[in-house]
This record gives sequence, C-alpha cells and structure tokens, in this order.
Amino acid sequence: MVCACLDDIRKRLTSLILGRNCFHVILIELKMVKRGKINHIGKRTGVMQVNLSKILIGTMRVGDSDVTGRIIQRAIDLGSNYIDTVPLYRWSNNDENSETWVGCAVSSGNYRQRVLVSTKSAVSDGGLGLGSYNPSIGFGIRMKEQFSSMLEQSLSRLNLPYVDFYHLWMCHTKQQFEEAFKPGGWYEGLQKAQEDGKIKHLEITTHGDADTIIRFLETGAFETVTLPLNVLNVTRMKAVEYCARKGIPVLAMNPLGGGLLAVDSHLKELAFKYLLSLENVHILVGFTALEEVDDAWRMKREYEENPVSTETILQEVRQLIPNAEPHCTGCGYCQPCPKFIEVGSALSHYNLYHYLNLQEAKKAFLDLQWNPRYKLSNCIACGQCEKRCPNTLPVRKIIENAKKALYAQE
Repeated sequence: MVCACLDDIRKRLTSLILGRNCFHVILIELKMVKRGKINHIGKRTGVMQVNLSKILIGTMRVGDSDVTGRIIQRAIDLGSNYIDTVPLYRWSNNDENSETWVGCAVSSGNYRQRVLVSTKSAVSDGGLGLGSYNPSIGFGIRMKEQFSSMLEQSLSRLNLPYVDFYHLWMCHTKQQFEEAFKPGGWYEGLQKAQEDGKIKHLEITTHGDADTIIRFLETGAFETVTLPLNVLNVTRMKAVEYCARKGIPVLAMNPLGGGLLAVDSHLKELAFKYLLSLENVHILVGFTALEEVDDAWRMKREYEENPVSTETILQEVRQLIPNAEPHCTGCGYCQPCPKFIEVGSALSHYNLYHYLNLQEAKKAFLDLQWNPRYKLSNCIACGQCEKRCPNTLPVRKIIENAKKALYAQE
C-alpha cells in the first residue's frame, strides 16, 4: 500500500494539479493512510455503498416548514433518497431556514433511515471571490475552527448527529480551492469531522468551467460533484463525461434553467427526458409543491417505459428554442444589489418573454414595477452582479437587453 501511495504522490506532484496547496493535501492524507482512514491518496475508505436515486430533493426554492416537510416525505415515499440543503437556503433566522425544516421532515417515522442528508459551507463569498466569515448562511468558512463551529451549527439545525454528505460549496476557482485546502483551513476542519464520525462523504458544488471542475476532481478528494446542467446549458459536458469514466456521480442543479424550462409543459418534459437519458447523472429538483414531486416521478416512469436517445431530445429542443444566447438561470448568487433589484427574479420575466414569446410575462413584469425588486430601470450598471455570477454571464448586457424589451411600448 505504501508503494501505491508513493506512486500516486509522484504523479500528483509531477502534475501539480492545483498549485502549492496540493503538497499540503498530500501531507494530510499521508497521516490518514497511517491511521487507516483512507487506503490510497485521494481515495477514501467507506466508499459510498448506496446508489443515488435518479430524482433528488433540492430545498433552495421551498416555501415554509410545513410545505417542505410534505414535499420531502412525499419524494422519499416515491423513491428519492438524497436531500440537498445549505445554511443559506430560505434563511430568516436560526430557527427558520431549510436546514431546520429538513431536520423536522426527516425526524418523523423512518424517513431519516431512507434518505441521505447533505449540507454545505463555502470559503467563498458566494461568487468568484473569498468570503468574510458569515456562519449564519455558510460563507467565508476559511479556518479549521470556523469549519467546526459551522458544522455544529448545521447539525444542531438539522437535529442530527452526522450528515451523509458535506459539500465544499460555491467553489468555482483555483483561488477558492487553494483557500479551502490551505494549512489550518476548511479541509482540515472537514478531516477532523470525518474522524469524529460527523461527516461520511465529501462532495463539491461548483459553477466552474469544465476544465476547472476536472482539475478539482483529479485530486481524488471528492466522491460526487454538483454542477449546473440542463438541456440548454451543456457547457460542462466535458466534466460530465469525465465523471462517467471515473464513476463519480453528477448531481445536476438548475435542471429546469431556473424555471425557464418549466413554463411550457412540453419543454419541461423534454428537459427532464434529457437528464434522464444521461447515465451517471442525478436530477436535483428544487421542488416547491407536492404536484411537482408527483410530476417528476411520473416523467421518470414514462421515460423508462418509452426511452428516447439524448440526441433526439436535443434536436427537438433546438427546434423549440433556436436562440442560443446566454440567459440568466435565476440562481440568486449575484445578490445583493445596491439598488435592491432581485436580478434573477426580474430577468425570469425577460426569459419567458424573449425566448418563448409569452406576452403575459411582459405584462406581469410591468405590473410589478411598484416593487423595487423588479425595477430594472433602477439598474446603474455597477457590475457587482456580473462579478458574482457563477456562470460568468454578461449580466449588464442581458439587463440592458431586458430593459429595452420589457419597457418598450407596444
């Protein structure tokens, strides 16, 4: 085993995948080999023994505790076996947030025994920079001690002794990755938590480009990856294909493009079929209602009864939406805006109007101009949203185009 470790060290030091902190990761893992915690550099013992369901439970868009509980329990009853949460989602205070709602939902009956629970924290600021320490929502967790405190907060909110998965969240750049793996940093805090049995598996959530994601995964530190993927956003397929070859499960976030693909029932079906057609890809759905849970599982059953090739699905989608412009997915990571505009919410109306020619979307947008959250005319083009955009979209240009289209007189 020692020889195998040394061979792996040589390969990783030769490639210097991610710079100076690669050395530190190796030193940490050598200690873990000695303790029997891992059996190979970058390859952990206790490899995931459960297959992830095709449809997973996201909690970014849930409404309140009661609705969240019914959604989670219904999804588990139908076959979903993974819940994605994070301190930030639906945060109002330490008692009202998605983590506490998830904890309440799985405390009933045997639901906890039937589902994998995940949560996250980030060294970043939610965008492309490094964050200041903000444990309430999980940003700027950059020191070992901060990680330990952050994890205890999440476990307390979830009312659980451990979580099945923990994510290095919102890690998009080499700088952020190196910050997480620095001596005395995020990763050392995670290693201690794993030794204490409080975390079972490590995952990464990223909006990085395909090559960056592959470099992250080549370290061997992560067992799964969550990344944006839908029928209109296939820019990371190189990373998805890499994961398929390596047996790393891919969790597809934004499967409906921030709601853009759900406005038309046929387009929604195609979007689901596309992800269902991809092996090794699991669909992370941000459910908001019980009907959406039932609908997702119905589409899965129907696809299995009558499967369609990936290319056939893509051809049909191109006929419906020939416009290949980059569009906002409404993820919300560009917030806050100095003019109090909710960029994703406002641009969702533009998406519907521009891409699908829904006149109702323009009318709804104009009816909301009393609300500063939707008032794109207040935009001062400061560029803060563009700097934070995890998909590196030209947000200012998109906003300008949206203003011209939505404020234009008919």
